[in-house]
Amino acid sequence: MPGYTPMPRKYELMVLINPEVTEDALTAEIDQISALISGAEGTDIEVKRDTPWGRRRLAYQIQNFRDATYVLYHFSSAPARVLDLERELKLDERVIRYLVVRYEEPAEAPPVERPDRPERAERPERFERSERAERAR
Repeated sequence: MPGYTPMPRKYELMVLINPEVTEDALTAEIDQISALISGAEGTDIEVKRDTPWGRRRLAYQIQNFRDATYVLYHFSSAPARVLDLERELKLDERVIRYLVVRYEEPAEAPPVERPDRPERAERPERFERSERAERAR
């Protein structure tokens, strides 16, 4: 009886790379991660390294690092193969942190009709002090 193979799904992978990695080693690391994705039967690999990502300050320290290089990948793969990819990323010493999530294309939102707002009423002049406040003085 043939086994069930699920259709490939789209995924998004965010990787934080050690800030002490040199520029040449960084390019090699990005290529190595792309090769890992390809090895996990990943297709349609898109890498975003520069804008708006790149090297940034972390919100909190991770493994005694305050900065990291952010790299974003979009790819398609079989769900079972993503576990193999995560195992390889966990073993890579230059990867500080990673997160793989299922990616869904954002749906186009219908245009929102805003009701016409009435013109702002003029501010009332300062209120005169009430008699009670005058008497309290």
